[in-house]
Amino acid sequence: MDFRTRLYEKARAEQNRFIDTLMKKSPKDIIDAAYEKVMRDDILMIFENEDLSDNHVKALLKLKYPLAECYDKWLKADCSHVEMLKDTIEDFGEHLAAATVQKKKSVPER
Repeated sequence: MDFRTRLYEKARAEQNRFIDTLMKKSPKDIIDAAYEKVMRDDILMIFENEDLSDNHVKALLKLKYPLAECYDKWLKADCSHVEMLKDTIEDFGEHLAAATVQKKKSVPER
């Protein structure tokens, strides 16, 4: 088994344990942990699908909980997915506004 597969399998087992623990909690605790679960899923997807360097994969494999540690690092990062969402919404709004203008131009006046 190669290093990437080992990292993914290790992280997937970690995520499965995290979800098993969540399932034993109250609905409120589960809702409170929803963001963490989603972000950990995304990190797991990156471990599976992205071309991480061999050195990075080997370093991550040395961690006891690579998924949790990457998530903790994400929380401390100086960036926000909210900015990316805002940009997406603004771009979409601009597209919708342009489509409305185009539609009005294509409707003949009476």
